[in-house]
Amino acid sequence: MDKEQIRIKLNSCYSIGRSNAFRSRFASEEDFTMVLASGTTVEDLLLQIPGIGKPEEWDDLDLHVFVNHKAVDFDGVLADGDVVDIHIPSSGG
Repeated sequence: MDKEQIRIKLNSCYSIGRSNAFRSRFASEEDFTMVLASGTTVEDLLLQIPGIGKPEEWDDLDLHVFVNHKAVDFDGVLADGDVVDIHIPSSGG
């Protein structure tokens, strides 16, 4: 792995859609490890994921991102080995 890249684990991509193009970025259905450029922010990551929508819609979605089980702002910088959970609250019955 290049020194200027990091690996993160995306835990909750099932909740935001799995287009074929997105799914093809992973080694297997169970391994949701992404290789990103060093310095990638949470917002940069979100922009790469289909199904989340545009940044101006994120407040309406009540989108929450957790890195290593802690809520983070969209301008937070990801580090090698981070585990990212993305939650879009939903309800129904």
